[in-house]
This record gives sequence, structure tokens and C-alpha cells, in this order.
Amino acid sequence: MKKLVLGLVAVVVLLFAATAGAVAEKVLKLGVGDVVFVKGSHLSCSIANPYKQMVCFKHDASGHAIPGTFGATTSDKFAALVRFNSKGKPVIVTKKAN
Repeated sequence: MKKLVLGLVAVVVLLFAATAGAVAEKVLKLGVGDVVFVKGSHLSCSIANPYKQMVCFKHDASGHAIPGTFGATTSDKFAALVRFNSKGKPVIVTKKAN
């Protein structure tokens, strides 16, 4: 299970690194409640409370997280891998403090 989680984290990190490198033309200042959609994909990231954390996930046509999929979240206090439950809410799978 640990290898699967580490593999998923590696894939997510590489995917976001490749995407960010391809379009790193603008620097945006984001705040709580802001959402960024990655052009040409079904990926989006949002800034959420309570830790001003960024959560990145695969979204459906209405912009909501797809139940059963995985995402990544990070803040200045921790990084975590999450899985979205049947209601589309993130549930932490593994977490590492910074």
C-alpha cells in the first residue's frame, strides 16, 4: 500500500511539474476561495481553509472533484495525498508535516 501511495504522489508531482513548466509565463497571487483550471485538462487547484492549503484534483464538467479519484494538497505546514469520497469531499490518505 505504501508503494502505491508513493507512486501516486510521484505521478501527481511529475504531472504538475510538467504542466507548470509548460505554462510558467505568469505568476498569480491566489487567496482563499480562488480556483485555477489547468487549460487543456480536467485538472484544477483551489485554495482552501483552514490552513490556506492548495488542493489539486481531477474535476468533472461542473468543476467539482470526481468521487473516487486522488488529489494532492499542500500548505506551509504539511503535504498530503487525498482521496475524494462519494460526496466529492477530500479524505486524507497520507500526510507529512513540513
